[in-house]
Amino acid sequence: MTREEFKNIVKAMRGAYTGCPVTTQQIFDEWYMMLADMDYKTVSKNLMKHIRTSKYAPTIAELRQEQVAGFCNFTSRNYDMRKLELAMLGIQPARLIEEVKEK
Repeated sequence: MTREEFKNIVKAMRGAYTGCPVTTQQIFDEWYMMLADMDYKTVSKNLMKHIRTSKYAPTIAELRQEQVAGFCNFTSRNYDMRKLELAMLGIQPARLIEEVKEK
């Protein structure tokens, strides 16, 4: 994204939010540095979505739409759901349930 394109982003933010965080040239430069690698259309789309859904000005992360993934130790398994259901109902022994292997 060019500086001129980013100026349009800031203008839209200022038009939508009275508390726009980009208030000085230094802050403008910092925000631009953090968003310059992004495509203008993507950032613009993310901003428009944010304006429609939030009454607060966006953060850089919200414009990038990058979220830190939380800790998750869940390992997905692919079981035969019919056999799993029968075992849960007590109709079939659980030892007969095996993971379905992808071919």
